[in-house]
Amino acid sequence: MSMKIFMVRHGETDSNAIKRLMGQRCDDTLNDEGRRQAKELNENIAEMMFDVVFSSPLKRASETAEIIAQKRNLPVILRDELKERDYGSLSGKTHQEADAFTKGKWAELRALDLNQKYDYHPYGGESAEDVKERLLKFIDEIKREYASKRVLVVAHAGILRLSHLLFREVKVSHIDHASIEEFEI
Repeated sequence: MSMKIFMVRHGETDSNAIKRLMGQRCDDTLNDEGRRQAKELNENIAEMMFDVVFSSPLKRASETAEIIAQKRNLPVILRDELKERDYGSLSGKTHQEADAFTKGKWAELRALDLNQKYDYHPYGGESAEDVKERLLKFIDEIKREYASKRVLVVAHAGILRLSHLLFREVKVSHIDHASIEEFEI
């Protein structure tokens, strides 16, 4: 049996604004623009009701989730499975810095199809396959425990891109901050 879940990417952070690889190791809060984006999204989806709100425990996601959940008097359930990919020693670097650090390999990797990236572990970080495994574990659990509920998940661009690939078989390269997507899982 399938169910629908709604997934939101967190609002903008200062690191996002300058295009740093954040991953799990950079735990920035939302900047003013990110808080504005989250509040605007909340206004745009004011008529949508949810039974449960899950979020990555990283501050940028949990802050966004709190803005949405507060108006609905719902707690936010933090789940490690929803964290962004761990970029290892590339965390905190801009794409240019990551490319210099890897002697050009980062730019080559970014050009690959997402399916081709699954096995790559960035210098002590996670592969896309690692992220896929933990996301599917979470999805299996919510399908069992919340099948008849309206579920909201607040996470990161990597989690949403992977969700597009897994549940829609579509490769998406960009996910707007504080945007919402509906997935049938």
